[in-house]
Amino acid sequence: MIPELSGSPRRRRSRVAAAAPLLTSLLALCGCGAPAATTVDAARPAGLPGTSGLLPDLATAPALPPPAIAEVEVRPFHEPGDYAHRNYCGAGATEVLLSAWEAPTPDVETVARTTGLDPRSGETGAQAVAAVNGLLAPVVRPVLGHDRYQGAHATGLDTVLAAIRADLSDPVAIGLFGHGVPVMLQTMTRSMPGWNGWNATHMITVFAADLSHGDPALDTVTYMETPSAIAGYSGPDSRTITVAALWVAMRQFLTDSPRDPVNLIF
Repeated sequence: MIPELSGSPRRRRSRVAAAAPLLTSLLALCGCGAPAATTVDAARPAGLPGTSGLLPDLATAPALPPPAIAEVEVRPFHEPGDYAHRNYCGAGATEVLLSAWEAPTPDVETVARTTGLDPRSGETGAQAVAAVNGLLAPVVRPVLGHDRYQGAHATGLDTVLAAIRADLSDPVAIGLFGHGVPVMLQTMTRSMPGWNGWNATHMITVFAADLSHGDPALDTVTYMETPSAIAGYSGPDSRTITVAALWVAMRQFLTDSPRDPVNLIF
């Protein structure tokens, strides 16, 4: 893999050997203690680990961390304002997520059928992952060769923040598709703004974050709310809350809905 440098130069004829002292003096003036390498890899066996001495070693340079502030462009979505659609928050959050990837998005009933949503109880995180990947397949699979989203059972805040930070500014997605990757989360509504203490399982799509402070009390996430007043929500389409408030709602989900382990879709 790494080319080995030859040992010592072949023996030269006597007339070339006579010039060796002069060459040695010239090399000393140039500061070169070894033959100049033409590639970064060739420099390593010459006693210059990680660099040629002239150029930075791009092959081993540490990757820059994802930006602390990022936003993905999405479109708001409003679930139908009737009793039959009171548990469509999973489909609504999926509509928001899909809006970053394609326009137009499928209608909400198509999303619900793809998910296997039950109007009486909603959908699970695992169902949402399968539906998102299936609906995005025509866009994503020809480019990546595989699905983009996966589900996880996140029991620590660090896991959630790492996914949000990495996905919203995902350089691969930005390079190939022109945008970052929104993240879906499962929460309980009791402590969330606009729900007036009503408690139900809930899905939201996070499309922006400011994690520049390194403090959950100061860092924020921004997400879309899609339910109607009949479902229990009143307020603006998008909400910005602190990371600390988000984690309260997510921990409540872990406690109140243990039979649905997938609470992070990224």
